[in-house]
Amino acid sequence: MKKNRTFGSLKPIRSLLPESVKKLIKNTPCTDYDSLKKSWQKVLGEEMAKKCELIKIKQHSKKKRCVFLKVERKFLIEVDYARDEIIKKINSFYGFESVNKILINIEDINSTQLNKKSLKLSKKTEDMIKVINDSELKDKLLNFQIEKNEKN
Repeated sequence: MKKNRTFGSLKPIRSLLPESVKKLIKNTPCTDYDSLKKSWQKVLGEEMAKKCELIKIKQHSKKKRCVFLKVERKFLIEVDYARDEIIKKINSFYGFESVNKILINIEDINSTQLNKKSLKLSKKTEDMIKVINDSELKDKLLNFQIEKNEKN
């Protein structure tokens, strides 16, 4: 394939530029995470940007990358349906097809689940615990609760 094809008297603009400018505008696209993170609201729009947070971008083939988003459970369906639109917006931000996949991680902020779960003991187990002489240990075993691990 020829670099400088001419159509009649037309020449590519690139051939008219000085070498120093050609080096500056060489096809090295800006595909870093930080630039996308800073422009997240502009890229997706204010409303969609509030619903999903950019976590990371991971390379999964030579030219294709995967974007990881954190989404609250209440917005999961809406963000999932907008997946293709989000990919188009991210790719238009980069100026070429860089991202082809989005993985969504669910974030439960206002969960309806309890933070502590009580352990239900069988009658036989309760009788075995009641036989224990140490009253402090007995109380702890009878009132044992499992705490749910939360990331804050």
